[in-house]
Amino acid sequence: MDLNSIFYRPKWTCGRYSAYGKVAIVYNLLEGISYFFEDYSALVVSYILSVPREQIVDISFIANHTGISQVSILSFFHELTNIGIVLNHIPSEEEETDYRRQISLFNRTQAAAKVETTQEKLPMDITTAEMDYAEKAGGITSVMFELTYRCSEQCIHCYNIGATRNDKEESGRGLLKELLLEDYKRIIDELYEEGLTKVCLSGGDPFSCSFVWDIIDYLYNKDIAFDLYTNGLRLVGNEERLAGYYPRLVGVSIYSGEEQIHDSITRIKGSWKKSVSVIDKLSSLGTTLVVKCCIMRQNVTSYRTVKALSKKYGAIVQFELNVSDSIEGDKCVSKYLRLPPELLDIVLRDDDTPMYVGREAPNFGGQSKDMKQNACGAGYNTFCITPDGEFIPCCAFHMSFGNLKDKSVNEIFKCSERLKWWQKQTLRHYQECGQHPYCDYCNLCAGNNFSQNGTPLKAAENNCYMAKCRYDLAQRMKNGADPLNGKTIEQCLKEVHVDIPMSTSLRREFENIDGRRVNGVPQETLL
Repeated sequence: MDLNSIFYRPKWTCGRYSAYGKVAIVYNLLEGISYFFEDYSALVVSYILSVPREQIVDISFIANHTGISQVSILSFFHELTNIGIVLNHIPSEEEETDYRRQISLFNRTQAAAKVETTQEKLPMDITTAEMDYAEKAGGITSVMFELTYRCSEQCIHCYNIGATRNDKEESGRGLLKELLLEDYKRIIDELYEEGLTKVCLSGGDPFSCSFVWDIIDYLYNKDIAFDLYTNGLRLVGNEERLAGYYPRLVGVSIYSGEEQIHDSITRIKGSWKKSVSVIDKLSSLGTTLVVKCCIMRQNVTSYRTVKALSKKYGAIVQFELNVSDSIEGDKCVSKYLRLPPELLDIVLRDDDTPMYVGREAPNFGGQSKDMKQNACGAGYNTFCITPDGEFIPCCAFHMSFGNLKDKSVNEIFKCSERLKWWQKQTLRHYQECGQHPYCDYCNLCAGNNFSQNGTPLKAAENNCYMAKCRYDLAQRMKNGADPLNGKTIEQCLKEVHVDIPMSTSLRREFENIDGRRVNGVPQETLL
């Protein structure tokens, strides 16, 4: 056999082929990139994925079973070698280490040198390999596992069930009867039959789950890509172990480039140093990184230092402005933590935030809503599973379609009346959403609606608050106003006085939802 026609499947690849949609998705997990294929190229890719990692991919076998000429397949394979999907040899440990160094250097160099215009930063409607695959393949393609609500940090803005808001409260994070490892293996197998391509491991902190490494191992051997959201505290010293499973990306929460501010939010002294050390190590290993930062009163004057930290390590920074109240009904986030209008006037002018308001954006950031579509994409191809097995649309949207302790994934996906109801909803069914001028500026979260009102169809105050602030700012700017008064965002933030009622802990603020509450969770009325 010609040596130029021998190819191997590397151990950093995984993916799926859908015979129904005649499409395939392949991940180069080292680079954190996914690729979408259709028709005959997808069919060829399916044979690559059927071969165990580090084994020879037989071109003649593919040609005989597809009717595609070996010359065409060989040409295609040479293209795939350029993106690391197949290789002409099994790489040594030294070669892989060098590959990781190259990725790390590229990420850091690109991040340090890249200067984007506002236009380039704007959140636009784009397609990705995962979105394209899900649209054509159907089924359940992506799921988040909230492995546990237990966590090594005590963040003041955490919305999870059982989280505390001050140092005097006793945590309820570990009170749920959580799924066992055997449950997860069964659920992963069932999800795979429904078309699963990727899992996100989250929490709480996933490394607070005693068998998280078993789940990671099971996912890798099942050829399922995984993302991981963590604070990193319990990952210290295990970064190389994690890198050996090739996570598609790792998200680490950092709330300020200033250690003291970050630690005041997590309420764990030394947490900043540990989290940053994990970012540093994973970056050196070439792992794709996302640094996640919620912007609140506590960190508004220093949140932009997180971008500088992210660039240093070649990570993507992800800011979140619409901090949410607790799923259990605790209102202290909206009362004490979210930014008041005068601060939003400054931060909304930051084109690194997804809610940017400015003349570079169409309608200064407003986007008209299609009333024939549902404003929320969760609960169609993507779902979330809570620590105790509830099958829900997403981590912020706790409307249960059934519990996986006593029902299979297929049974819920095919038979749940609530799921069928939800998938038929459009904006026309919402009580207020989409019916006001400010609705064009709303980043509508059906989960916020549900947590506050017991139904996803009634507008949540938090959603409306952000929409109204953005709308008001846009109207003033259209009339020539400059909220920054010719200054930079940094200059404006240095001049503001931020009123922080309680710097390290918050008093519980509950709002009863029409008297419907069981164990702190509002009981929804939907059908």
